[in-house]
Order: sequence, then C-alpha cells, then structure tokens
Amino acid sequence: MLSKSIIRETLGIKDHAVKNTIWHNDNIEIYLDRHRQRLLPCGICGTRSRVRDRLKARRWTHVPLWGIPVTLVYEPARVQCPKCGKIKVEQIPWAQGKSPLTQGLIWLLSAWSKWLPCKTVAGLFGVHWNTVAGAVRQAVSYGLRYRRLGTILYIGIDELSRRRGHVYVTNV
Repeated sequence: MLSKSIIRETLGIKDHAVKNTIWHNDNIEIYLDRHRQRLLPCGICGTRSRVRDRLKARRWTHVPLWGIPVTLVYEPARVQCPKCGKIKVEQIPWAQGKSPLTQGLIWLLSAWSKWLPCKTVAGLFGVHWNTVAGAVRQAVSYGLRYRRLGTILYIGIDELSRRRGHVYVTNV
C-alpha cells in the first residue's frame, strides 16, 4: 500500500491508479490504470471529457530506483473532446508527447548533462547517449517555450578565438 502511495505522489497522478507492481527480469514494471468513472483531460486543450476507447499499452522509462530500471506501463485512453471537436489521446501527466521517457527522467538526465558528457550520463542511467541528447533537447525546448524575458536589462556579447586562425565563438 505504501509503495502505491509513493508512486502516485512522485508521478503526480490524480486520475490514475497503480494497478500492479512487478519485479521482472531485474526491472520494476509499474502497471497503471485510469479510475473508471472519471473524465480525462484532452491532450491538446485539457478539457475533461468522457473516454471513448483505449489504445494498446505503452511503456515509459522512469527514474531508476537504487540502480534498478523502472518502467511504467499504461494503456492511454482516447477522449471525445467537445472543445476540439475531435477524438484525441488523453493528457498523460508523467509524459511529454510521444516521448518514451517520463518527465522526471527527462529532467534528471538534462540536469546531469550540465556537469557530465552525454555518454557518461548514459552509462550511469543505462540508456543510449542519443536518449540523453534527446532529453536535453526536450528540456531546452520546454525552457524556451516558457521563458520570461521581461526583467532583462542588458545583454553582453563577445567573440572569443577558439584556436589559431580565424575560428571564433560568439558568447552571449
């Protein structure tokens, strides 16, 4: 019971429940399901509406627990959105779009990438280096989308010589 509460709190899920947790091939698999009678938010506009049908099960890689890989398994629901007027996949709180990584893992990989090379971070977390680079790209796109420029007063720009000859790097 305690593990289900911890999983629910760390993922920030309200409309979903932990159905089962299985230790499988040195991997923890967490099976999630939606609460039956709840209206789910549209993935585009966030308007809550009734569930139309379900898609096949998807898997997301989550933050490892004590060095043990964690995978989330869930069958996303499709909702009939009255605002969009179309059938859309529900808003999944632990994922961004079609990424196979959870938001927690994306932020963790991008934070570690500030101090270590992508290949080293990939080795620490048991993912491919390209996955780490993709996580960094997703974090940067999120930061660019939600940045606030209202308090900036000055910008400093300088060109630095990178090596002999005329090879320069612009530093902002």
